[in-house]
Amino acid sequence: MRSWLFKGLAVEHALNELERDGTAVRAETDPQALQRVMPMEDFSAPLRRSGMRALPSYLAFFMLENSARELIFDRLLEAHGPDWWDRCASQNLKRNVASRQEKEGKNRWHMQRGASEIYYTDFGDLSSLIQNNWGDFNDLFPDVDWVLARFRELEASRNIVAHNNLLDERELDRLKMYLSDWVKQVG
Repeated sequence: MRSWLFKGLAVEHALNELERDGTAVRAETDPQALQRVMPMEDFSAPLRRSGMRALPSYLAFFMLENSARELIFDRLLEAHGPDWWDRCASQNLKRNVASRQEKEGKNRWHMQRGASEIYYTDFGDLSSLIQNNWGDFNDLFPDVDWVLARFRELEASRNIVAHNNLLDERELDRLKMYLSDWVKQVG
């Protein structure tokens, strides 16, 4: 009995470690999944259910937006060197990012977004960086309009999710399809 119990505890620990590393191992409707990430017992059951429903869209946008940042950063660093930001970002974007960095710098007690300017860009800025540096990305995408259309269409849904609202099934399906397209396109 003791051996069986310890094996069960070891399996549970291994599953928790996989989840912490971002590997989904339990059903997405597991009522304890959110509880393992952040204690939620002080909130109403409807709010906890909504949190579970919001999780897939939040995760999808987190992955899409940050994979686009990684792709842009890596591509432009490789093509233009460490000062790629100075060479490749528009003056308006540089100004906006500098303003965000300055504003965050005043709150030294709070962590900052990231080590690079790319983490201070908005979702729409990412497609403009690709568009303005198309020669560094044209081998990845069918054409620049493919990128612009997807980012433009997703931005409305992204803003809904970013302001802690739920997407309906139709929008969630669109997000899943575009995320799948992105992964297939950029690898």
